[in-house]
Amino acid sequence: MNSSSLYRALLLAPVQISRSFFIQYRKVDAMRQILGKLAAIAVIGVLVASVGATPSFADWDKTNYPAIEGTIPSSESSNTSKISLVDAMTAAEQAMPDSKAIYGKLTEINGYMVYKVVMMNDDNSYIRVLVDAGTGDQLFASDPITKHSQKNKRGHYSNNQDKKHEKRMNEYFKGMTPEQIAEKKQQFKEMGDAWKSLSIQDRAAMIIHFMQMKMQWDSMSDEEKDAKKVEMKKQWEGYLPLSPEEKKQKLEDYIKSLKN
Repeated sequence: MNSSSLYRALLLAPVQISRSFFIQYRKVDAMRQILGKLAAIAVIGVLVASVGATPSFADWDKTNYPAIEGTIPSSESSNTSKISLVDAMTAAEQAMPDSKAIYGKLTEINGYMVYKVVMMNDDNSYIRVLVDAGTGDQLFASDPITKHSQKNKRGHYSNNQDKKHEKRMNEYFKGMTPEQIAEKKQQFKEMGDAWKSLSIQDRAAMIIHFMQMKMQWDSMSDEEKDAKKVEMKKQWEGYLPLSPEEKKQKLEDYIKSLKN
């Protein structure tokens, strides 16, 4: 299966992917493809920071969800999902028309297969939504969470992951003037807006591609990762100064390249 066929199968077909499939995929020209396609991780990294969603990913798998009941038991490994990621993100947006689906993945909750979808509204509050992998029905939606709601009365984050994120951002802005910081934050906002303005199909394509590249990233040596981080940082800085229209066009062009 070539990369184009794999892309279409993952994006358009119901997700019926076993662990053995991913293991096999990792072995097929993994290192050759890593160096050419890991730019997607750079893009996703910028987008996550841009929309202010980092806390939602930091404790993604640590949330205590209520006792939901889906339609596909996780024991049915031969049929993990009857809907695609596009279907799940569409269902989440239909249930919450004021928010955009910015990330999602298929996983197990309480013994059932569901899609976890992160939703983001205009004020950058995020909501975690669980979508049944069999019917596309919404099973759960968290209360809106803002980065300010993660802080205690002293104005500090109470979650260790949030503290690390805050520290990284402070280091990023270190040495900048207030005007430069404001400019960077505006550029980040524009990048996030460009991401949210993409079609659900394009957002899902990037998410799937990111997950594939993440698997390949885990197989790289420390030296290769360090070199790639330097390259990705340069790519991030190249995206940020672009106009809002150019940012969106860059994303759309990259997604088109995945389909070829």
